[in-house]
Amino acid sequence: MRNFSQNLFNQLFTFRWKPNRDLLIVMVSWLLVVGSLSMATFVVGQKTWGGMGYFIFYALIGATLCGVGIPLYWTVIVNKRPISDLGITSKHLKTSIILQIIFTIVINILRLLQINTMGFKQLFPLIWMSLAIGFFEAIFWRGWVQQRFEESFGLIPSILVGSGLYSIYHIGYGMPASELLFLFIIGLMFAFIFRITKNIFILWPFFQPGGQLITLITDQLSLPFLAFMGFLEVLVLMLLMVWLAARIHKKRLIGKIAIMNSTN
Repeated sequence: MRNFSQNLFNQLFTFRWKPNRDLLIVMVSWLLVVGSLSMATFVVGQKTWGGMGYFIFYALIGATLCGVGIPLYWTVIVNKRPISDLGITSKHLKTSIILQIIFTIVINILRLLQINTMGFKQLFPLIWMSLAIGFFEAIFWRGWVQQRFEESFGLIPSILVGSGLYSIYHIGYGMPASELLFLFIIGLMFAFIFRITKNIFILWPFFQPGGQLITLITDQLSLPFLAFMGFLEVLVLMLLMVWLAARIHKKRLIGKIAIMNSTN
């Protein structure tokens, strides 16, 4: 933990200017994610096809294909880099999980005690929604957006710009501009916490989804009980995409090793 803190402190005031094509893809993916969410909220609506229209644009197209698929494709297929570059790694895993549990207890449990709980049928689909969207947000906002900006500009600029894009993204939910400052602060919190270990498992599956779940309960969002199946399927699809990307990268490494051994 001391090494993490020292490394983080050393990089706090490290600034660079190395913009690259990755930033263009980051911004394109951001526009697609925000556009899909806005389409779901303002054009399709939550009643089209019994809510399926909203789900398709929001969870399937926006979160899964654009929010997880594009970062995985660009990182592994185009740049030929491992999924660990998106924060999906076993490195510092134990530390990340321990810290996540601490943050969850200190922040989310106290918030949860202050709100009224729901019945099981109301709560269950919200849990799966939080898990699926939380996984997308951990990969997209922290592993993808934040880390690519840090590579180009440094730690502080990446946290500030990433948190700004994170707050603006919520306009797609129909949130008023007056709430953007609060969302920017939330983005800062998640960004700083993620940067401790650069591992998404410091945020998921308890801390960030837990905060989202509390917000959903507070806002009294109601979903049909069977909606949990859709978000469960989306989460499974995201995990399958991650597994496939890791497998592709591993096969590529094995192929390189085989070529090197044959030449030797």
